[in-house]
Amino acid sequence: MPNNIASASWGDHLTFGEGEGLLNNPDLLYKRMQIWKNDLGISSVHWRQGRTSRFGSYRYAKNYRKAVKKLNNEMDWDDFEVLPQMAHQLGLKAHAYVSIFGEGWPLAPAKIRAKSHHNAMHGQHFAWQSYFTKENPQFVLSDRNRETRQWGVLCLAYPEARKYLIDKFMSILEGYDFDGIFLCFRTEAKPPEHADFFGFNEPIREDYLNRYGRDILSENFDLNLWHDLLGEYITLFLKELRAATKSKNLELSVGCARGNVIGPPLGNATIDYPTWIKESLIDELIINQNSSQCPSIWHQLWPMHRGYGYKQNYLDGYNMPPLIDHIHEYSKHIKNSKTKLYIARQWDPFFSEEESELLNHPSVSGLVYSTFRYDNPGPLANSDWIINSDDKT
Repeated sequence: MPNNIASASWGDHLTFGEGEGLLNNPDLLYKRMQIWKNDLGISSVHWRQGRTSRFGSYRYAKNYRKAVKKLNNEMDWDDFEVLPQMAHQLGLKAHAYVSIFGEGWPLAPAKIRAKSHHNAMHGQHFAWQSYFTKENPQFVLSDRNRETRQWGVLCLAYPEARKYLIDKFMSILEGYDFDGIFLCFRTEAKPPEHADFFGFNEPIREDYLNRYGRDILSENFDLNLWHDLLGEYITLFLKELRAATKSKNLELSVGCARGNVIGPPLGNATIDYPTWIKESLIDELIINQNSSQCPSIWHQLWPMHRGYGYKQNYLDGYNMPPLIDHIHEYSKHIKNSKTKLYIARQWDPFFSEEESELLNHPSVSGLVYSTFRYDNPGPLANSDWIINSDDKT
């Protein structure tokens, strides 16, 4: 029996699900968890929760607040209390699903939203942004001219940004019985025109100048060294988060795109997964994630923005081997390590021939499935994920 993982986006279930797929009461949740265990062969649930949204606020276009009332999916029961208890009763693990690059963005003016938006189906006329980035915009990733920021993406070169994220993630687990954290590298942030557009905040400039004697704001510099430096901040963050989770006896799982760079829409920062594995910074590594497509309904995110200049691009396969061949490279590091390797399947059809090939690979511990896609055939068939309004502003 495989040790697969159920990736459950509870907000999607509550807002866009149907019937049992709503997961809107504990009895339904328990029933579906039994089905996930039996039909999908899961041993763990990654629970994408909504309570981190309390660390920020929404802004709505004129006349649009009324249209998104159904997004208010507050329940009279505590999912953080119920989910881990049910998981443990079923012999499963439960990880709280959090996003490292999910700090949101300001609501753009109507003229911009008309031609450039996150998703016309549900994210064009409202926006969420964290209080932290509203109050501290300097900690958001910046372009070379310090004029544009990639809203949603914190610059991990700042100790304050790393501490904020760790404190936030750890605080939501306090008093609950989760087995660990799943840290997702997917982002809904707007993609830049070029992969190397962002990553020029002052501490990055200072570190590069001190190390290599070049000013990345005004001089030519080695892009590969810069990419590696950007990747070092990610690894530093994982070390600090690992220390925090270890102190609470919590596991740490990480999900990212496959390959050696963080990829669209974030850039060319090096993903130093060999170090993560070698130093036992993570318990699970989940690869093959996709930031450009919704994992529940498969709508495209920021469809008018894709950008170019990526050293590896999972969207078009540029400079990347086929998945099964790529796993052989991961195997060199996974072998004899404590880290387990999983393959994300939220963007692939269920039960394909490829799944059997992946599961038969000795380095693959299991696959990751979308519970929304499994539980809600109606919304999938209708592509029913739209919130209408009469907004004209």
